[in-house]
Amino acid sequence: MAVPRSPDAIDAEQAAAIFAEFADDESLAPRFPADGCYARAHLMLRRLLDRGLAPSKVWAFAASAADLLWMETPHHPDGRVQWGYHVAPTLLVRGPEGDTREMVFDPILFESPVLVEEWRSAVHDTPSLVRTAPGEPPLPARGGSGYWPGPDPLEGPDVHARETLEEYRQWNT
Repeated sequence: MAVPRSPDAIDAEQAAAIFAEFADDESLAPRFPADGCYARAHLMLRRLLDRGLAPSKVWAFAASAADLLWMETPHHPDGRVQWGYHVAPTLLVRGPEGDTREMVFDPILFESPVLVEEWRSAVHDTPSLVRTAPGEPPLPARGGSGYWPGPDPLEGPDVHARETLEEYRQWNT
């Protein structure tokens, strides 16, 4: 039986190198998990697009305001952060057998790209997932370009993302 292939997939070594670059990039405030996933994902997605790659985003939404997403982290004074949603870019990555898998690039949660289900499990407990293409909003009724779940910031996503993460860099621990 033929192994599924995709022309948009990158190899695992390239994926690891891209992830390491993101994780080491202080301009992405990689050790500030409390907020800014939307800005971080936006800038990472732009960089992937600039390389001619075919990224998407995966969004995890909390079940309710009483059942937020959460993760334990040494990068917050409380040892834990909570979110109503979390987002990260994805790419198709070619495995050693030539099969392709959707991998999430989230240096807040992991030290390498991971499968979507592993990422979903890490943001506890049972989030609903939405996948979007660049420029596509995760919740169409709220509008916007997919920068975050709602209308875009007035200054535009690029400016807002850079300014937000510049502010959060001071809190990197």
